[in-house]
Amino acid sequence: MKIILNPKFQHLSNFLEHLEEHFPKGQLVQDSFNEIRLLQADGLTLSVKRYGHSFKRRLKFYKTAKGKRAFISQRYLRERGYDSPEPVAFVRYRKNMVTQSAYLVTVRSQLRYDLMQLASFSEDEQQEIIHALAAYTVRLHEDGFIHHNFKAKHVLFDKNENGSWSFALIDVNRVHRHHHSVRTERGLKNFERLILPEGLLEQLVREYARLRHYDEDQAWNYVQVAHQAYQDKVRKRGR
Repeated sequence: MKIILNPKFQHLSNFLEHLEEHFPKGQLVQDSFNEIRLLQADGLTLSVKRYGHSFKRRLKFYKTAKGKRAFISQRYLRERGYDSPEPVAFVRYRKNMVTQSAYLVTVRSQLRYDLMQLASFSEDEQQEIIHALAAYTVRLHEDGFIHHNFKAKHVLFDKNENGSWSFALIDVNRVHRHHHSVRTERGLKNFERLILPEGLLEQLVREYARLRHYDEDQAWNYVQVAHQAYQDKVRKRGR
C-alpha cells in the first residue's frame, strides 16, 4: 500500500490506511468503469474515486497512475488560483508490483452544478454562464493550462456570493500545464468534446475568439469541423 498525502490532511492518515474497508460503505455517486462514493471523515465530506482498469493496463505498473496525475494537477491548479476539488490523498494497493486498486480522495466541491445541467437555467442565466465560462477558459489557456478531456460533466459551476459565476475542473488527470500560453487554435480545439444546449457552443466559441482577438467566423468553422470529427471517432469506437 502506498499513500501520497496532502500534509494539510495528516489527521486523516489512519482513515486512509483503511480506505478499502471504508469505501464500500460510502454513498454511491457514480457506478461505471470508475466508481465514486462519498465518505464522511472528521467532519469532512470526501469524494473517493476508485479507478477501474483492464488487465492490460494493470501490467503497465511503471506508468504514472491516473489518480496520481489528478492529485498533482489539482495541486497545480489550486496553487495558480483555479478552483478544483482540494486533493487529500492518492492511495494505491499493489501486489507483486502490479496495481490491485487505486483511489483518489478529494474534499467534495461546494459547486452544485456541472455543464450538463445548463439547460435547466433561464436563458438570461445561460448567457451569463457562457460569457463567464469563455473568460474563464481564456484565462486558463493563457496561463498555460489545458484540459484534454474538456467535457460538460468535467466542468462544475455555481453562482458565488458576489453574484458572479465560479467554475472548477474535475477529472483532471489529463490537465497539462505548458510553460507558455496555449495557442488560440489549440484552445479552440479544446471545445471539440463539449456538448451544450443548442446555440450555446457557438456563443461560447465566438466569445472565446473575441476575447483572444481571433476571427469569430473562422473560430466557429474550426470548432465545428473538430467537433464533428470527434463525434465521428466516438461513434466509430462505439462509446
